[in-house]
Amino acid sequence: MIKPSNLYLATAKSPILLGVTASAGFYALVGYGVLSGQLIEQYFVSHPVEYVATTMFFVALAVLLFKVFDALGQHQWLQKPVLGPTARTGDLPGDCNAMLMQLDRLPAGRQGDCLTRRLREAIEHVRRRGSADSLDEQLKYLADLDAERLHSSFALVRVIIWAIPILGFLGTVIGITMAIANLTPGAVEDSLPQVITGLSVAFATTTQALVLSIVLMFAQYYVDRKESALLAAVDDRAAAELEGRFEIVPPGADGQLFAIRRMAETVVRMTEQLICRQAELWQASIEESNRRSAQLAKAAGEQLQNALTGALCESLTLHARQLAAAEQSAAEQSRMHWEQVQAHLDPSKRTTKAA
Repeated sequence: MIKPSNLYLATAKSPILLGVTASAGFYALVGYGVLSGQLIEQYFVSHPVEYVATTMFFVALAVLLFKVFDALGQHQWLQKPVLGPTARTGDLPGDCNAMLMQLDRLPAGRQGDCLTRRLREAIEHVRRRGSADSLDEQLKYLADLDAERLHSSFALVRVIIWAIPILGFLGTVIGITMAIANLTPGAVEDSLPQVITGLSVAFATTTQALVLSIVLMFAQYYVDRKESALLAAVDDRAAAELEGRFEIVPPGADGQLFAIRRMAETVVRMTEQLICRQAELWQASIEESNRRSAQLAKAAGEQLQNALTGALCESLTLHARQLAAAEQSAAEQSRMHWEQVQAHLDPSKRTTKAA
């Protein structure tokens, strides 16, 4: 089952599918009675030829709507610069890659428009040739190519505008054939309703085809004027973006001197870039060396601190043990001395000793 969101995305990208969907919706409204009346019944639902002509009309109208909305959308971008300002001394053909990358960074909606395509093709032409000498001729060629693309984009619409009157003529032939087939010479009055029905189909299909064709012709004329104005604006914008942007090498000896000067300037500029790059590398190397030296100094300090801490702990432990032993020896000597004092002071012990 097709989801409504998927159907919307599909019709938003395909004008033919949108036209068929619009025709189906139109006949659905007719079938449900929303659109009704004698004109609807006579000119849209009285014969299969009218169904086909109506569907083709909606398809062509959808194509024209897509084209006019696309042209109006592209007109909004033409007032904004795309490539930015030109260098003071002019850009070189070697700068084309940067310009193409700048075009690639544009929004996705602008990648397929006429101006972006014109600028990309012109810049690629300068990059391939390595010179902007023939840029003016290339811009004229691209303008003619876009004009041919514009003309060919109306191919389906022109075919439909041609085919709808043919369908009307086919309906006329079918209606007259029906009228003649239903005509009975012996009973003209009885066959008159069938004859009138056949002639009604003939005239209705022809009228519908002519009206739809006229509407499409005027719509095509309007869209064609809009797109022609768009191409003229694109020509002016492309010329403003590219003309004078690149340096043109003059012919003869002056051109050779100019090329040599530009080569010398390029060499100097590249040398300056290499020097700057080398200085950056040296700076990065010095910073990395300083960082590693700081890390080594920090690690050595931590190791020295750990060694001193361990040695101090061992020394304190040894002194604590020696102090405990000295205290124990002093306590033992004090005890013995105290016993001697007590023995000297005790009379009973002293009498016993005398006897």
